[in-house]
Amino acid sequence: MASINIPKLTLTILMVFVSTFGFCQEANKDVTITASGSGATLEDAKQSALRSATEQAFGAFISSKMEIFNDQVVADQMSSVSSGNIKSYEVLNEDQLPDGRYGVTLKAIVSVDKLTSFVQAKGVEIEIKGGLFALNIKQQMLNEEGEVEAVYAMVGLLHEPMQTAFDYTMKSGDPKSLDAQNQNWEIPLEVTATCNKNMDFCANYLIKTLRALSLTAEEVASYKALNKKVFPVNVSYAGKSEVFNLRTDRSLALISALGSNWEFYTRLFTVQSGMDESNGNGKSRIHDFSRSRNYNNDDKTINFLTTGQQAATFSWQDKRSLSQIEQMTGYKVKPRGVVSQFKLGGYVVSENGGHGVVMALIDLGKFNWVEGKLACKEWNMNGYDDWQLPAIHELENVYNNWYKLGLSCGLLQNADYWSSSEYYGHESYKGYMCFLNFGKGLNDYSASRQDGEMMVRPFRTF
Repeated sequence: MASINIPKLTLTILMVFVSTFGFCQEANKDVTITASGSGATLEDAKQSALRSATEQAFGAFISSKMEIFNDQVVADQMSSVSSGNIKSYEVLNEDQLPDGRYGVTLKAIVSVDKLTSFVQAKGVEIEIKGGLFALNIKQQMLNEEGEVEAVYAMVGLLHEPMQTAFDYTMKSGDPKSLDAQNQNWEIPLEVTATCNKNMDFCANYLIKTLRALSLTAEEVASYKALNKKVFPVNVSYAGKSEVFNLRTDRSLALISALGSNWEFYTRLFTVQSGMDESNGNGKSRIHDFSRSRNYNNDDKTINFLTTGQQAATFSWQDKRSLSQIEQMTGYKVKPRGVVSQFKLGGYVVSENGGHGVVMALIDLGKFNWVEGKLACKEWNMNGYDDWQLPAIHELENVYNNWYKLGLSCGLLQNADYWSSSEYYGHESYKGYMCFLNFGKGLNDYSASRQDGEMMVRPFRTF
């Protein structure tokens, strides 16, 4: 019975791929890639996206990708090479960011045959990976990787505009005495965060990008026929809702990382009293920006606001002595602006004199230490392939400068994260590696055998 069923299953899968992609790829080996890029000008952003599409095609179909892109002479020619290897492209989304840069998402048809000719012209022997059946599988895998790259770039581009998407107002109540001598007082304060036009920019950019990436109804049917999951994202904005079907849970994790920073974005204000200032105080009543609709976290809802809508209120009692009150000139609230950057592939953890450390936007998953180190080394994202496990002091910097200030970036609260640092304690711990639990903080900086499984988040230095 088994010998009869297996060929039937293979034939069914092949028919699904053929109906989806067609036989034309056998001769021309053309692949369709959705890619994103950013730059100082619109043309720079387009070239960045086209280069990304070309590099993705190299990685998927040509065996010598690493050798080619490690050749600086070849790398320097890639902008012109992209033009020669991309048969056509369609711009799906282009916008100027609030900081003046441009972001572009486009769909490009890349000729694998022309890539082959280019590589061979450089004196490199290459091998095309697979025939028609493998090519169709790789096209689907390439779409999935391209989606992750595009969503990664989108979340990174939105990180800074989201920090400037709110205007703040505040009000204070009558002081109340805390003691019979009237020497200590508390003053009720409330700050309201209201969305400005940058929030509309972020909503529109996300919607247009996801619309460009979303699976069509036919592609959803194809995925289900192959017993592959799709990952819906429901986005509500300006009284309308739209569902986008994504290909991978990594894309969903990236959107979740954006949502996990919502309260941080809304709290970016400082309150000045005339004698001192404080940042982001108070208990919050906050808009429900992001949530999952099931326990598996594979069905996401994003609720965007628009200009003029209230995102959050923060209230607290400002305790002051009488002598302090006499020095105060009155309360003022001001936005802090951008306090956390995204560049060079990730969130900037630290920077000094042009050198620093960035953290990837998402976790890679749970691994033992050796597998986690290898997973970071093999990861390629946002145009960078030099990722690695972070040293323990880099994780501590994330906790001190980010996590405890509310910028969670999708880091799991009750999970242990591997570092690359060996634990130098008692001799019996030789070979143990350090890890950190962000929910427990620096008090849980500890060590484990390398065969334990922990979360992995890639870092890179620049």
